[in-house]
Amino acid sequence: MLVSLDKLFAFVLSMSKRHNIDSSHSECHSMDVLHFTHNIYKHEVQTFPILREQENIIYTAAVLHDMCDRKYVTPTEGLQEIEYFLEDKLTPTEIYYANRIMDTMSYSKVKKYGYPDLGDFTPAYHVVREADLLASYDFDRSVIYNMHKGNSLTDSYFNALQLFDDRVLNYNNDKLLLSEYAQMCSVPLTVRATNRMQVWQKILRV
Repeated sequence: MLVSLDKLFAFVLSMSKRHNIDSSHSECHSMDVLHFTHNIYKHEVQTFPILREQENIIYTAAVLHDMCDRKYVTPTEGLQEIEYFLEDKLTPTEIYYANRIMDTMSYSKVKKYGYPDLGDFTPAYHVVREADLLASYDFDRSVIYNMHKGNSLTDSYFNALQLFDDRVLNYNNDKLLLSEYAQMCSVPLTVRATNRMQVWQKILRV
């Protein structure tokens, strides 16, 4: 039986309040990543049947992954809180690999250190990692994050535009989307993000 989503999202709300995790990385983002995770999982399980045994890890890591984001909390502290929360919900092995996935999946860590060797749990790692990347095509989310950092709407727009030019729109060129589903999904997401940028440009008259 999967860990209760009610309990997972209650924990996200509690952690977000305690550590001032803003809406760009809290429950709405967790929901987006969960949905992308579900879709990638359904496609990848045909190639990697072992994923069926790792559903608890996959869905838990998808929902909780930003509760240890260094932008808001010391990763060690966040992972300790997650481990304490999960100790009566997952096995020690499941907790270990869920935490390993969450601690190594960020764009910055992948660019700096590459992909970790998680053995049989490597496909699960990529399911959650790619889901997070697909969720990052949400241009407004990047604007909102910048606004929470104290920037004006216009400055937030330009900061988000730079992020997309430097990073998000290059995921495929950088070979960060490995699954066929993620590669396919990135095409309409790119179109949507580009259209959103253009509309914001008109609204802001910049």
